[in-house]
Amino acid sequence: MSNPLRTVIALSLIPNLGARRSKTLLQSVPDPESIFRLKARDLLGIQGVGKTVAHGILSFKGWEEVDRILDRADKLGVELLPIEDPRYPSRLKEIFDPPLLLWVKGDVGILESHGIAVIGTRMPSVYGREMAETFTEGLLSAGLTIISGLAYGIDTLAHKTTVDRKGKTIAVLGSGIDRIYPRVNSFLADQIADNGGAVISEFPPGTKPDYMNFPVRNRVVSGLSLGVLVVETGLTGGSMITARLAIDQNREVFVIPHPLISTKGGGGHRLIREGTGKLVESVRDMLDELPWLTNGVRHETPQPRWKTAELSSEMLGICVMLDQLGRLQIDTLQERLNRPMPLLLTQLLTLECEGIIRQSAGKEFDLV
Repeated sequence: MSNPLRTVIALSLIPNLGARRSKTLLQSVPDPESIFRLKARDLLGIQGVGKTVAHGILSFKGWEEVDRILDRADKLGVELLPIEDPRYPSRLKEIFDPPLLLWVKGDVGILESHGIAVIGTRMPSVYGREMAETFTEGLLSAGLTIISGLAYGIDTLAHKTTVDRKGKTIAVLGSGIDRIYPRVNSFLADQIADNGGAVISEFPPGTKPDYMNFPVRNRVVSGLSLGVLVVETGLTGGSMITARLAIDQNREVFVIPHPLISTKGGGGHRLIREGTGKLVESVRDMLDELPWLTNGVRHETPQPRWKTAELSSEMLGICVMLDQLGRLQIDTLQERLNRPMPLLLTQLLTLECEGIIRQSAGKEFDLV
């Protein structure tokens, strides 16, 4: 292992330093190794470095711990990705406080792919589960990577659906990469890494899944993504934290609406009401908000409903005509189809109720 990497690991172990000040330090010196050769006055002259942090650097004696971490990472088959590495995900670098170091199990390259974070409650309703699976499948069909936190509930559903569909997913941990939480998802984590995805953490191996780690983890979930899909969440909790972080990071926030009688969708409805979350009824609604997406994303256009619905030959004829000619006024339809007006009105009403056609002012009809 190179000395620069040892230096970055050492910085990650210094209390009160943090990723942002560590990055400033690295940018203030000609090479990383020189940081631990600086004198107190030099350290204090660097923006953001006070007496406490300077003392932590000057008194650092944890090199044996650094070597133990490197040895542990090697035995775990984990790759270390410092922020100065050209493979470090560029989207994550954009956020206010990107992790100084990422521990990656799996494909490092997947971190640079276009991805959507799928998040939600740990105790989803039947509706929430259905929406998580449906939208995840749609996002995968569009060629997107699924990002989530490997937690119970919506996170697990998003990851598992992706693995089952042979898609790519990134799991961001709130613990060390050797301390999968929840433990029941250890096999799922292995499947993610073994099938072209990645399991990542900014915490050193051995870090327990303490509750204070998860809000920190959430900024990485949103930071890696193009946008965040809030499937189901109450008014408080980790999903709302992630949504707020996404807003601060200038990411898109998409929200699936819920029945008004469901309290589990209250957080999403608040985001919609505030104008910070965009109501989406389909994956297409999400892709329409990201029109610049081109490379690596397949915009699969679903078959029009009239082509897949079971329709009589007469109603199918109406749809074919509207498909060929566009919007038509009812008198024009009646003349071209040569049908009794009462019968035509009944057929049009049936198609409208099925969500296949729509009526606009002046009794004009076109396909949905």
